[in-house]
Amino acid sequence: MNKKKSENDMKFEKKEIIYSAIIEKELLHNGLVQREQLKTLKEVNETMKGLTSVLKEFERHEFLTIHKSKWKIALYNFSLWILFAIWTVFWLFLVSWFTYHFIKDSEILKNIVDNQLKIRQFNIQDIRSKITSEKK
Repeated sequence: MNKKKSENDMKFEKKEIIYSAIIEKELLHNGLVQREQLKTLKEVNETMKGLTSVLKEFERHEFLTIHKSKWKIALYNFSLWILFAIWTVFWLFLVSWFTYHFIKDSEILKNIVDNQLKIRQFNIQDIRSKITSEKK
């Protein structure tokens, strides 16, 4: 009977040890999960602080204080488009002016055009004389 009792006691002790090991494992796992959650929570808090400062800076931004009404925003956008159009026309004028003067004064381009006219058997003097005779 003592043998059976001792065997039962040993089985019970084994079960107790296994149960306590499982509980310790779960506690360790829960502790690790809590650490990771704390790290994540700290990162989220830091991100929130950064976003809060960005939001405060955005609220103080001059664009929002100037443009609180739809009409002001529309006028602002219209003026930007007008400025864009004026600068585009101005730069296109400058580019075309420089291109014209480059082509007009370029000896290389004159030689190329003359060579092409000779190859195609055009005579500029004949063309000019025809034009002047037609005008008269």
